[in-house]
Amino acid sequence: MSSIPPIPDDSVAGYDPEMTILGILAGLTSAILQSCSYVASALFLKRHSNPREMLFYSQGVQVLFALPLFFLLVPASALQSSDIWLANGFWLMIFTVTQLSMFQSQEHVEPSKIATWMGMKIVVLAVLAQFWPINGETVRIWQWVAISLMLTAVVVLNFTGGMKPGWKGGAWLTVFIVTACFCDREQVIIINLFREHGASMFASALLTLSLGYMTFGVASVGFVGWKILKGERLRAAGRKFADSAPFAAFWFSAMMAIYFCYGQLGSVFGNVVQSTRALIAVLVSLLACRLLHMGVEGTVSRSMWTRRGCAALLMTIGIVLYSLAGKW
Repeated sequence: MSSIPPIPDDSVAGYDPEMTILGILAGLTSAILQSCSYVASALFLKRHSNPREMLFYSQGVQVLFALPLFFLLVPASALQSSDIWLANGFWLMIFTVTQLSMFQSQEHVEPSKIATWMGMKIVVLAVLAQFWPINGETVRIWQWVAISLMLTAVVVLNFTGGMKPGWKGGAWLTVFIVTACFCDREQVIIINLFREHGASMFASALLTLSLGYMTFGVASVGFVGWKILKGERLRAAGRKFADSAPFAAFWFSAMMAIYFCYGQLGSVFGNVVQSTRALIAVLVSLLACRLLHMGVEGTVSRSMWTRRGCAALLMTIGIVLYSLAGKW
């Protein structure tokens, strides 16, 4: 198998200025779309109060996006690669836990808080990068300082009113963050495997996304079929598909952007950029609560919203420092 060009070191922002900028823009786009998806999933759970149904119905919608995308782009040789299928199977097991824990945590934690708590992924990923490096990634001293700022922002956020997560919410959120980190690492590995079969960086990112969501989506459709056989009405199932569609559309679009971001920047730097969702989620949730009258957040005073904004801003400063520290 021919070698592939290395994905840039996570600690060096100047590897390829044009592609680095594209990777950063992809990460920012994903952050916006993911923030919207958190609100959309919260609305589904307010109507149906069932995280497992949210998981399987939304994945059933996303398989409609993944199937044509995969077969349009896949190289013939990749279909016969056992390494790709095994890596995807490992990712699928972790992803199932990740998605379920995300929906479970939303029963106890508000969308804006979840988005900012996801900044903790950077800490976990940075530790993993030290012991499980991919493509030569490293984390430098000043980047650890930046990570400390982001961690401080998460702590500040925890004291800004609203719903109290409790031990259940905290446990589900921890599972979500840790398993999401392993998902991110596995995605970079699968992207590399597709590149070995001659796919471009962008095509490899889309193939990694579509393969995973295609295989999980088929299982999800089977779950919905089982629910119908057990007596659920077709009209009720159709309503749940429709209610999960906004989340599915936002989430799949966000994943298209973030897979490209990870492929170009690596999992650590990609998550640093994507941590802007902390600020974006605060704005999206405030918009949903105040302008659209959607009760996706608990009762929060104006001063508490200001504190949330400050925590999100501190997170953003950490992102900028992390990016600059890669050059020092």
